[in-house]
Amino acid sequence: MNWTEDQLAEWARIMELRDSALGQLDALKKEAGMNKAREYNAQRYYFQGIGRYAPDQAYARGLADLQVLADLIPADGYVHGAKPTSIDAGIYGFIANIHFFPIPTPLKAFVTAHPNLVRHCEAIHAAVSR
Repeated sequence: MNWTEDQLAEWARIMELRDSALGQLDALKKEAGMNKAREYNAQRYYFQGIGRYAPDQAYARGLADLQVLADLIPADGYVHGAKPTSIDAGIYGFIANIHFFPIPTPLKAFVTAHPNLVRHCEAIHAAVSR
């Protein structure tokens, strides 16, 4: 069967409509997926406890925790002396998630402003990265 120019043009228009509709469907799927992920994370944060606070309250709690660590960690060495212990590893797990996070937050600003926290975090990071 030979197609006429009008039939080819109609077929091309149908394919454009299909591609447009599929593109819109993909966008809706992505948006639905993002909404589902947001809902899941909000529920998870709620059950963890931090999701029960307004953002400024959550930051205040985090800053209070960081202040305790800033007061605990010495300028040199580790919490219990010259060698790191499991306590230092636990502190690293908390601080590293803030220190190495590329987006500025009040928590990151606090860590950056405390050389002892930065030094401790980077020292443990270097030790575990060998």
